[in-house]
Amino acid sequence: MEVGVVPDHNTMADVSNTFVRNSSTDGLPNPLSNADREARVLRYREKRKNRKFEKTIRYASRKAYAETRPRIKGRFAKRTENEVDSLIASSDASYGVVPSF
Repeated sequence: MEVGVVPDHNTMADVSNTFVRNSSTDGLPNPLSNADREARVLRYREKRKNRKFEKTIRYASRKAYAETRPRIKGRFAKRTENEVDSLIASSDASYGVVPSF
């Protein structure tokens, strides 16, 4: 059995006071007023109504590249050597051209 020193009552009060938080430094956001909260909730609901889940193409160059790639059963497939050679020969005419939609 180990023998330890028991602190006085006054020192325990000093230690416990060091862990008391200041309410201004909690890092918690200030509570919103009722009107502010209602405005934010309405804005959220309006944005939620306008969400679009359709597939969107963001870059025309990606779409153009995907349309020229060969597919097998709807999936992209590797090109044969003959196709690669013909693409290299014909690529000089349309190099850098991106269709606009």
